[in-house]
Amino acid sequence: MNFTSLNRPPVYFWIVSIIAFIWNAIGVYNYIALAFMTDDHLGELSKTEQHLPAWYLSVFAIAVFAGLFGSMFLLIRKRWAYVLFIVSFLAVGFQQFYILTEVNPRDIFLSLTILVISVFLIWFSKRAVARKWLK
Repeated sequence: MNFTSLNRPPVYFWIVSIIAFIWNAIGVYNYIALAFMTDDHLGELSKTEQHLPAWYLSVFAIAVFAGLFGSMFLLIRKRWAYVLFIVSFLAVGFQQFYILTEVNPRDIFLSLTILVISVFLIWFSKRAVARKWLK
């Protein structure tokens, strides 16, 4: 009797999943650094960055934590990864729109990179579901 899965993901699945986890962990670190910044460090930011609205910080938290949990679900091969990456993408969209229109419109490269990676993770997780790599 053979109990091994016939739908084992290839090596690149694990590589992408680990990179996605690291990418989103860096996002969580950046959120925590911003949300719990001391007054001394806050004074080094521009006036606009010092007065970010509460909804922005909330959307930032949703984006990075949904992405991190989505990456974790990829690593444990669960379908919830796809849903969490969609939630993360929607939050990233709001976040980056605000950054580009209100805070720093010159920082388009980073904003577009974040959006492209979010779209890629949705596509990748949907493909993993279709190939039955995720349960």
